[in-house]
Amino acid sequence: MTPPTLTFLGTADSKGVPRFWCACPVCREARAGGVNRRTRSAALVRGGPEVLLLDCGPDLHAQLATLPGPLVPDAVLISHAHNDHLLGLGDLLDYVRYAGGRLRLYAPAAVIPEIQDRFGYSFRRGSPVQPLPEGGLEVAGVRVRAFRVPHGANGHSHAFLLDRPGFAAAYVTDAIDIPEEVVRAWLTDLDLLILGTSFVEESGVPHAGRSVYDVREALALPWARAARRVCLTHLSHDVDVRTLALPAGWTCARDGLTLRL
Repeated sequence: MTPPTLTFLGTADSKGVPRFWCACPVCREARAGGVNRRTRSAALVRGGPEVLLLDCGPDLHAQLATLPGPLVPDAVLISHAHNDHLLGLGDLLDYVRYAGGRLRLYAPAAVIPEIQDRFGYSFRRGSPVQPLPEGGLEVAGVRVRAFRVPHGANGHSHAFLLDRPGFAAAYVTDAIDIPEEVVRAWLTDLDLLILGTSFVEESGVPHAGRSVYDVREALALPWARAARRVCLTHLSHDVDVRTLALPAGWTCARDGLTLRL
């Protein structure tokens, strides 16, 4: 059987690349349509006839509308209620409300009240978002489970473990200072680690004011080095993929990149 795939719809940090107000070299290259052009984080997992959408940021409409042919995911999983991972939910809810479509929307139970605060109009007749089952969700050829991770100055987020017999991948876009007990439970023996690293190096910024690993830190994480493949995502305009040197087995994600799971 053909293995499932993960396609990055968006690979930027919360501000996108280019930042609309910025004229740095990376933003100039991105503005001209270069390889550093990145939209906000989202990914599609495809397996057999099913499609799973991971997060739904503010660029979701354009991300889906530019795909060949219409595409409606079978299930949507939201990691946390920050704008860059959530604001596209309005487009999905409009599809359900105005087009009469059906969607399975999931989030960790603790995240649903925060989603309701943003989209209260869609909760008047009950919640359109279901708690992710404790045992995870079987969809698109994988079992997907969520686990809570520190998001530094931004509180907490959730990462996803996607596994099937003989393969395990972790999708960890918004995290820093993940404790050892979480690593042992969720981030060992990985065939693929997708890890958010917004900057190359933020050594001048104390961790109390940060929310995501930088590339330098990721390269020093024993559990990241132990993964058989590592793909860096959630990249700000500080990361120039044309010049960033990474070790063998490590790469930078880009919008549209597809990986086998």
